[in-house]
Amino acid sequence: MTDDLAQAAPTDDIAQAFEALRGEVSLTRVALEGLTAARERIPDYSTTLGEMAEALKGAADGIDRLERSPAARLSPATLTVAIVKASVEARAEDHALLQEARDALSRSIGRIDGIIERGQAADQQVKWLIWVGVGGLIAGILLWSILPGAIARSLPASWHVPEWMAARTMGMTQRDAGERMIASASASNRMQR
Repeated sequence: MTDDLAQAAPTDDIAQAFEALRGEVSLTRVALEGLTAARERIPDYSTTLGEMAEALKGAADGIDRLERSPAARLSPATLTVAIVKASVEARAEDHALLQEARDALSRSIGRIDGIIERGQAADQQVKWLIWVGVGGLIAGILLWSILPGAIARSLPASWHVPEWMAARTMGMTQRDAGERMIASASASNRMQR
């Protein structure tokens, strides 16, 4: 009986082993099919990876240019001196521009002051002309009232210039003017007495 068991046991073990192997193969096949399906569902990143590679290449080129630039090779002290020198030059240009603007502004202010002074001088000149005109008019009136009488009195009496002037002033002939003056002088003498 033990022989039967020994013969039956290996057959069962072998069958179970084949059965277990069949299950594992089947699981492996299912797993492989799942991996294939998963691989088919994975998106294609090749364009994105290509763009990233281009960007990395550009960044690497930029870094290489920076490393090759003369400023990157300078020591901090030398770089500081270069920056100070550049700032002095920039400020010198700014200073020159400011000085030009200041000079232009001064010239413009000078021109404006000149225009204002000419305007004020013209106004002052007009005032002086008015005062001179008024003074000349007053002087002319005074001379016109004094000078003819002085001239008339200085002329010879035979010319009868005062009588002629009196007649002209009264707008009458010399005879009528004389009679009127005598009549008014007589009336005034009577009133005074």
